[in-house]
Amino acid sequence: MDVTSPTGHPAPGEPDDRDLDDGGLDLTPRPDGTGARPRRAGGRRWGAIAVLVVLGVVLVGIVVQARGAALFYKNADEAVAQRDELGSTRFRLQGVVEGDPVRGEGDEPTTFTVAYNGVEVKVVHTGSEPALFKAGLPVVVEGRWNDAGTAFDSDRLLVKHTEDYKKADTGDYEEQHPDRVEPDAAGQDAS
Repeated sequence: MDVTSPTGHPAPGEPDDRDLDDGGLDLTPRPDGTGARPRRAGGRRWGAIAVLVVLGVVLVGIVVQARGAALFYKNADEAVAQRDELGSTRFRLQGVVEGDPVRGEGDEPTTFTVAYNGVEVKVVHTGSEPALFKAGLPVVVEGRWNDAGTAFDSDRLLVKHTEDYKKADTGDYEEQHPDRVEPDAAGQDAS
C-alpha cells in the first residue's frame, strides 16, 4: 500500500521512503537504539593534546640541532684578532696542531697549540680525543676563550683527515692464510 499523497509526498507521520525504491539510503532513526552513538568530546581533546605534545617534542629537537649548527668557525688568526668581540661566546676554532699534545692524567685537561697563518692559540681540552689526534693534523675545537683571554677552553675536538687512502702493503693474502681460502669444485680459489 502506497501512502504517498497525490502530490508525490508521504502522508503526514509516515516515513519518506521514496529514495529506497531508487537504491537510496534509509535515514530514518531506528527504534531499537542500534544507530551510531554520539562521540565523546573527551576523546577528541586527548587526541589534540597528543598532537600538541608530539609537535612540542619535534620543535625541541629542531632547536637542539639548530643550536649546534649556529656555531661558527674561526681560523686561529681570526679568533685572536676578534678575541675581545668574541668574549665568552661559544664558537669553533680551526687550526693545525703544533708540537706534541700534552695529555693530562685522569681528569686533567690535554693542552696543545693550534696555528693558522702563523698565529698560535693555546688550547685546553677537557673532552674526549679522537684516535687520530696527533701533531701536524688539522683540527676543529669547540669551546670559548677563557676568562683571561689567554687560552681557548675546549670540550669537543674534531680531527680533519686527508682523503688519501692507500691499502697497507701486507703481501698476498692467500699466501699468508692458505687455510682461509677454500677451492671450489673445479680446484679454483673461491673468490
